Amino acid sequence: MFKNFSISLLLFSIIFSQSLDKIFEDGNSYYNQKSYNKAIENYNKILDSEFFSQDLYLNLGNAYFKTEDFGNARWAYEMGLKLNPLNDDLKNNNNVNKSFIENYVEVPENSILDNLNLFFQFLSLNQFMLINSLLILLTSMLFFIYRIFEVKILKKIFIYFSVFSIIFLLLTITKGIWDENNKFGIIIKNDTVLYSAPYTNESIEISVFYSGNKIKILQSTDSWFEIYSFDGRKGWIRAQDIRNLY
Repeated sequence: MFKNFSISLLLFSIIFSQSLDKIFEDGNSYYNQKSYNKAIENYNKILDSEFFSQDLYLNLGNAYFKTEDFGNARWAYEMGLKLNPLNDDLKNNNNVNKSFIENYVEVPENSILDNLNLFFQFLSLNQFMLINSLLILLTSMLFFIYRIFEVKILKKIFIYFSVFSIIFLLLTITKGIWDENNKFGIIIKNDTVLYSAPYTNESIEISVFYSGNKIKILQSTDSWFEIYSFDGRKGWIRAQDIRNLY
């Protein structure tokens, strides 16, 4: 029975994967035909299936850009960059897209925080974990090789790798904490109102945001996000006006 279940699960996975590939190919076909809204619909269907990749986010961002939806385009590019911060296509297209954002808010300069952010965003959490796993594996192999041959130089290399593995493990943990405490979102609707409290009332309106600007999310309810913007504004925005970057 278990064997039959495993075979059925494998077949379902293959069929499901082929179906997503077909949707992706159709999306690319729509994009090439300049049917950008249909392409967006296909790409989002794949995301709704909880499948994502750098290429998917890149193509989705490009399709949004073609429809002049610069907020959702930035969201797609930056989601792709979370998977791989080294992807040049995502970085370049994101920078071009930013130049079209109305009232774009630049991130204020802070050398310490900027350098920390650059360091922790240089690799994704998954990449940190992968490198850490490889370091632990190499350290373990060195230990066993040293125990077999008992060569002094191997002992030194093992110690160096052990120290480096511990340091990188601490960095990986710090990366996870950093990501948890630095949650961001992209405004995807023009004329998004910032309120001083989580409800709509003209008397508590603070200011207005434009689609494409990035904000830091401090806390959330079912319908609202408390946010902080890089120009110093703080307040509440309706959740439907923001697309999370996590």
